[in-house]
Amino acid sequence: MIRDDADASLPRPYGEGFEVEDGLGDIIEARLRRRERSRRFWGRLADTWLLRFARRILPIFLIATTIGMMAFPLQIDPSLAALCAVFASICFLGPSVASSNFALWVGQDRLGRRGNNRDVRDGGVERILNALTEGRLHEHMRLANQFAFALLLWLADRFPPGEETRGLLLVTSILSASIALVHTMLIERRTPKHTNRLPFLVHHAPSQHESTLEDTLTEILLAHLDPESAHRFTRWSEDMGASLRPGTTASQAGERLLHLVHLEGQGQLDRAQMLDEIRAFIEPDAIESLLFDNRHLDLPLLSRMMGHTRAWQRGLFRQLDRLQFDLMDHKESLAGRSWRMDASLPNRCGESRGDLFVMVNNLGVDEDPVELEVHVPDGQPARQTFRLTPRSLAPPDRPLPLWASNDDDVVTWLSQLLDAAHVLWLGVAWADGAEGRRPVRLTLRQIDGRTIRSDTLWTQVHPRSGGGESMRRRMELARTLARRWQKQALAQSD
Repeated sequence: MIRDDADASLPRPYGEGFEVEDGLGDIIEARLRRRERSRRFWGRLADTWLLRFARRILPIFLIATTIGMMAFPLQIDPSLAALCAVFASICFLGPSVASSNFALWVGQDRLGRRGNNRDVRDGGVERILNALTEGRLHEHMRLANQFAFALLLWLADRFPPGEETRGLLLVTSILSASIALVHTMLIERRTPKHTNRLPFLVHHAPSQHESTLEDTLTEILLAHLDPESAHRFTRWSEDMGASLRPGTTASQAGERLLHLVHLEGQGQLDRAQMLDEIRAFIEPDAIESLLFDNRHLDLPLLSRMMGHTRAWQRGLFRQLDRLQFDLMDHKESLAGRSWRMDASLPNRCGESRGDLFVMVNNLGVDEDPVELEVHVPDGQPARQTFRLTPRSLAPPDRPLPLWASNDDDVVTWLSQLLDAAHVLWLGVAWADGAEGRRPVRLTLRQIDGRTIRSDTLWTQVHPRSGGGESMRRRMELARTLARRWQKQALAQSD
């Protein structure tokens, strides 16, 4: 049989001389890299100030053109205006449309395969993909609105000036351009930068988590990272493990570094002070490659992650702030050298649920177990009891400065007290009928039943039908704070 020339260049898996050097995994990785490069290329183009300005001003220009066309029907050609509108829409909106498409494809490639084998951190994959799909839909709708405007102008040109149908079509085109204007304002405000190295973080919301936090800052950070960002952080942590000074464990170094990044983001440490602290547990020669030239993460991206996490769980970080101020003022909660319990609950709990953080420190000598009872009237469940055994750690006996050249400062002691504490992250929920101001009672007892301390927290419960902070609102706040912290870190790097 004579081979047809039409398929002469096609591979023949079972034919003679079929050799493939790259496996299927390499082919998939190459495709992913191409799509990521395309996402970044179109994203950089879409994020230029000229195109951002053009996208915002184009609908206004279209409305003004139509009004001028109605005022001077013989001077402006509607067909020519329609052609210019199509050309401008493709030029100005095309890069953002292409970027949204590639962002979704990259998300499906990176997260879709993880979705088949999810762990507790992958519960938000579906939400991320839905957000990327929604973003692409909005970009297509915006482009379709402006194409509809051009079509209406072209149809209006089919009728002579002064005819009623022509006027109705022009008025409808103004309405279409007005819809495009409002839609553009919403899209430009909600859409993150197209060139983010962590493109899925802004779309992620925490779902499942562990109740007991061992490495508190590391675990709370990972719980608020999307799978792609969590993978980057894990790979970066492996690099950090090879850069530690002798006698420092990877978990201790990770906790101290994240705490320092948080203090810098709060403006309480400058870059020189932070680097001086980092040199105590990371080899000085490895700092540059770990924090500034790392291929997985760098210091500004770590700062962005911490800002994102603080925005989601302000209650836990307020507890850290209170512990910091107690060390600086040597408050009675530390001077008593007994038990210290601190808890936080949002002032408003939307959708009949909220996050409760409890931190228990044993400031005495004996390492005794205790019981913590959490009572939520009308809750689901109403009562929970936990047995805790925090490591005993005697606090300092005087007020401390925030930072000092030696280790006798708040920065060092705060990390030690947090490491010794027993930290609980509990999800509390109320029955569907519960609404209004509600208490949550916390009781810390000795094993024999003697009460050590009892506190009552109050919150405003809103039903699942509405009220409280919406998920979208919390995601926008997290995006804003994360961007600000990253910019601060970049400014200090410069």
